[in-house]
Formats: sequence, C-alpha cells, structure tokens
Amino acid sequence: MPSAEHDILALLIRNSEKGGRLLFQRYYKPLVLFAGTFLRDDFFAEDVVQDLFYHFIKNQLYKQIEPEALTSYLFRCVRNTCLNRLRDQKEFSTAEWLDQTAAEEEAMTFSPELVENIRRAVNHLPEKTRQVITSILIQRKKYKDVALELNVSVNTVKSLLSFGLRQLREQFPASLLFLFFFHSDLSFHRIFSVY
Repeated sequence: MPSAEHDILALLIRNSEKGGRLLFQRYYKPLVLFAGTFLRDDFFAEDVVQDLFYHFIKNQLYKQIEPEALTSYLFRCVRNTCLNRLRDQKEFSTAEWLDQTAAEEEAMTFSPELVENIRRAVNHLPEKTRQVITSILIQRKKYKDVALELNVSVNTVKSLLSFGLRQLREQFPASLLFLFFFHSDLSFHRIFSVY
C-alpha cells in the first residue's frame, strides 16, 4: 500500500501545484513547530519552511528523493537552515548543538513507555492548552477551526499552542515531541481516547 509520502511525491511529479498543496497540508505545521524549537521566532520559522517548499518544488527536488526519505529530508533541511542562521547570529553554542544531536539520537529509541509518559504530560496541561495541543497536533485541525470551536482568537490558539509546547519541552527533548506528534504510525486517536 502506498504511503502518504509516496502519494505526495507522485502527485508532485504529475501536478506540482496539487502536489505542493498536499505537501503543505502534511508537513507545514510540524516543520514550522520544529523550526520554532530552534529559532523561538514564529515568523522566521514560517519563512524557513516556506523557502524550503519553494526551492523543493521550483528545483524539482522531489524527483530525486525516495518516498521513505522525504520526512527525514524535510526535517533535516529545516534543522540545517535553522542551525546555519543561529550560527550566523552566534546564538547557538556548541553545548546546545550537542544537546540537540543527543536528543535526535534519543528520538530513535521511541518506546511505549515514552508514548505513555508524553500522553500523561499532555493530560496534565491546563484544559484549553490541552485542547489546543490535541486539536492542532494530534487531530491536525486548522488554527481557525480550533479558534471557532474554543470561541477564542487564532492568536490565542497560537499562544496556547506555544505555551503547551514550552511546558512539554521542559520534560522531553523537542525532537522526541515532534516525532511523537508527527509520526503517522502512532494511533493518536487510540492513544488519546481519553479526550
């Protein structure tokens, strides 16, 4: 059975505009959130991801990549761009670089116990924050839709998401959180059936 990554790359080859939309739907939010863990600047994080998509499609890089490598390729590109920017600004120390590398290695050992620990941590977030984290990152709803459901502004949704992620990052490395929230093999609706 073809994977989502296979579908995206095949559609990009047939119709780059439609394929680009599918790429955006699947990867934009997770990549922006990932970039934000490095940059702590939402606008620049969005620019990094938009630039990546632009170059990926314009230069037809999708023709040179295997489906199983797409996710790691995109996250690696975002990571490298962010680290280059931070190095240029002299804001990223060697210790931080080593911490991030260690966190990535730890992300490769994703265990059921870790899934349960992250689930428990999400459950302990304040109610609206938990609802935003669940809606945006697990159910993959749009900011606008979540704002309507909670009767708050889109900016409030973004603030609650940022606050929730900060709380979770105090307990878990950012790379593990993003693997947890992004990886499609995890059955999020089963894991978070308490909501």
